[in-house]
Amino acid sequence: MSIVVTKAALALKNAENNFQFVKFESYKPKKRESTSHDQNIEKKAQLSRKSKKDLDLKQIRHEVVKFGMSGFDSTKKEEAKIALAVSLGAKPPKRKYINYKELMQKRKLEKEQEKNERQQMISKSLLKTGGKKKKPNNDVGHFLSGYGKVQKKDLKKDDNSNKKKSKKK
Repeated sequence: MSIVVTKAALALKNAENNFQFVKFESYKPKKRESTSHDQNIEKKAQLSRKSKKDLDLKQIRHEVVKFGMSGFDSTKKEEAKIALAVSLGAKPPKRKYINYKELMQKRKLEKEQEKNERQQMISKSLLKTGGKKKKPNNDVGHFLSGYGKVQKKDLKKDDNSNKKKSKKK
């Protein structure tokens, strides 16, 4: 190292030899030794470990879902991304606009299909049972089974006949 010769340099002939390197160390407080404080710290550390495990499991699930999405087609991949975002708390996308007349035609077709399916189910059930008709259950327990029920049309006939007889008298 070449030093420029000045009055100060001449005064300090041994400047290079007198150089001292000083390293700064920040102040670190001493650790307190208290059993209750240490126990609280240990409990907090255990809780944090458990929460880290939960976070790890959530992160693993998320990565598995992402990996599963990678095998989908482009359309299914978009649907899966939307479903994932909704499950994470995003708002679901709005429905696409459909013309009212087209919507009504679509609903009409769906109703017809449901009606056809019902008819097919009924016909299949009749074929399985052999077309047997069940006897209507008019029983009101075992006590009235021998007596039967009085029908409304029988009561009306009796009332009308009683009124005609009373007028004739």
